[in-house]
Amino acid sequence: MELITAIEVEVELILNYSRILRNIVVKRLDFPTISFELTSDSTIGNCAIEALDIPPRMLDSNGHPRLDLLNFRLRSRSECLQFQCGQTVLVEKIHIKNLLLIS
Repeated sequence: MELITAIEVEVELILNYSRILRNIVVKRLDFPTISFELTSDSTIGNCAIEALDIPPRMLDSNGHPRLDLLNFRLRSRSECLQFQCGQTVLVEKIHIKNLLLIS
């Protein structure tokens, strides 16, 4: 069973330095272990998502890889200006996979 829903994330990094970089790197705040897929209508902070890219190679304070990050490529580079580091936003219109419902 798949549901269309949303997850809450915190903006960690904004990559908006060249024509091809239009990415928002975020840390998941909700349901960090649940898998999901983007849909053609998926958004982050009400901005259209083009793709979920490979996460950047970032290290935590102990020198370990940050495996908790997601890297969303926006459809429009100008929309990067709507985001700030530390901002909390929703990733909406996604398919949550393999969600077990307990009743």
